[in-house]
Amino acid sequence: MIIQRDSPFPVWTDTKVSILFLGKNYEAAAVEDKWLTMLDPVQAGGPFTLEISSDDGKTNVFKDIFAGDLWLCAGQSNMEMQMSRLYDDFSEEWSLQDYPIIRQFKVPQEWDFSKPRAALPGSFGIPPWIKASKETLTEFTAAGWFFAKNLYKKYIDAEGQTVPIGLISTAWGGTPIESWMSREALADYPKIIADGQQYAEDAKREEITQRTEYSILEWETNLKHEDVGFPLGWQKSDTLIDGWETMTLPGDFATATVKPNDELKKFCGVIWLAKDFEVSAEFANGKVHVWLGTIIDADTVYLNGTEIGNTGYRYPPRKYDALNLTPGKNRIVIRVTCNGGQGGITQNKPFCIFTENESVELGGEWKYNLGAISTTRPQEFFFQWQPMGNYNAMIAPVLRYPLKGVIWYQGESNESRPETYADLFQKMILDWRKKNNNDKLPFFFVQLPIFLEPSDNNENHNWPLIREAQASALSLPFTGMAAAWEHGESNDIHPINKKDVGYRLFLAAEKLLFGVENTSPGATVKRHEVKDGRLFVYFEGCGDGLQIPSRGGAEARSFVSVITDEKQIKLQVEIVGKDCVSVDLSSVKKPMKVLYAWANNPVDRDLYNSEGLPCLPFRIVL
Repeated sequence: MIIQRDSPFPVWTDTKVSILFLGKNYEAAAVEDKWLTMLDPVQAGGPFTLEISSDDGKTNVFKDIFAGDLWLCAGQSNMEMQMSRLYDDFSEEWSLQDYPIIRQFKVPQEWDFSKPRAALPGSFGIPPWIKASKETLTEFTAAGWFFAKNLYKKYIDAEGQTVPIGLISTAWGGTPIESWMSREALADYPKIIADGQQYAEDAKREEITQRTEYSILEWETNLKHEDVGFPLGWQKSDTLIDGWETMTLPGDFATATVKPNDELKKFCGVIWLAKDFEVSAEFANGKVHVWLGTIIDADTVYLNGTEIGNTGYRYPPRKYDALNLTPGKNRIVIRVTCNGGQGGITQNKPFCIFTENESVELGGEWKYNLGAISTTRPQEFFFQWQPMGNYNAMIAPVLRYPLKGVIWYQGESNESRPETYADLFQKMILDWRKKNNNDKLPFFFVQLPIFLEPSDNNENHNWPLIREAQASALSLPFTGMAAAWEHGESNDIHPINKKDVGYRLFLAAEKLLFGVENTSPGATVKRHEVKDGRLFVYFEGCGDGLQIPSRGGAEARSFVSVITDEKQIKLQVEIVGKDCVSVDLSSVKKPMKVLYAWANNPVDRDLYNSEGLPCLPFRIVL
């Protein structure tokens, strides 16, 4: 367990207790409907032992307690993403000689629409923590781990002291910002409050749960019954597939077929995919891995007739192991369930079967057959996506403890309504600080990375609007932003590189907490002027100067889009000073706006500062 150093630390219990800590006895006092024991401030250090005794004579002893810094790690799936997802890309993290004193407590994923909860779960108010080690690292929030690891080292390097780090993980995939906000923070949004408050009724929640679970179960049962693949043994390696149709994978099923097939347009149901391949005896006897990227939506994979793995929804990478290859011919079969008309196998992901020494690429021609055609799968209902519920259950009790700060990674689930995000985000930050009784609570956040197909600048895209809204929160004091958006992936809303995300969150913390003059979050527009037919844009956060690194050996160039009342024109950017770029507008009739990196995944995003941090997206009205 980590307690916040240099601050009185509360222990909340359901019953009256006495506590022995560092040689001092404490008695609990009644506060609201709980009992509160306030421990004296402790300098960084440990391990300590804490004894809690109840009136019935029982005593619980808690060991391995450290005083250090507590960080709330909040948001949606990209903060929730665990280190287990990163093992194949950052395996060195499991080979550390000595693991830093970093602990994590994962708040149970629960919602509550009745009222804010007063305490976290745990024995005598002490929640269960895990210690960072080779065995437990897979459970840690990845962005949080790399943030904490850099911060831990910084304390040693800058101050010569060891400061334990505690991560309180409260993230939950798919959740919009409204679900993490209190009723007070949403006071200006009565409709949002009403949307959340309706789920305080037990009967309403039960009716929704039963209705959705029944409709989904009925759909899945009917689909399995109608699927002709199992009765005909399509998963088996000796099934004749010569008469099946052909498609080229990876790709979207609707467009991957060799012959046009209207049935695959907005297809819902089951499609069976099969491919034969050959391997050597050495390959067959090795440790075999099957990587299939990501699949829309659910899959079950068979190798030579034996199931080797399955995944129930689209986002996790399909990484399976196989033990039943034979020298010579083998067959892989994938049974894919398509829920909503967007079936396919994601392109530009690993799609292969491999051992330590050899690899068989699976891209190319596959045979396919339709097992069943269905209606769209009924929508699930997620209470955790509704306003206020997650705040009440997962945030409110945490804010009753002193914290060093917050790191936040969220925004994807607000993409469809970006116009309110800036206001909601700032209201949430201010409200959390108020509830934590700390108007200087540091709050560091990640700006959304690139996603979807690369494109020219486009004012109709929503992700740049969310990025703009996120950056607006820098107007609040004691905030910082990780502009890690070039570390995103066009084909994955869950980019794997959380190491650089964590590092850039650390840079924001280093700047605020240690007063280091780094250039976080990156080059940011300070002002602009039009002079003699040229636009001059001046930046801050450039370090030793702006740069345009070459990409893939191509000529180092960067572009902006100039908007007129008739068209959009791409013009080249010229670096004309350490902190200034220029664009020649002389050929443009009535320029109205200039856009840089203004798309979900902008093609032109090549401006960086000397420290390798990206120039933040900008939109200038002339």
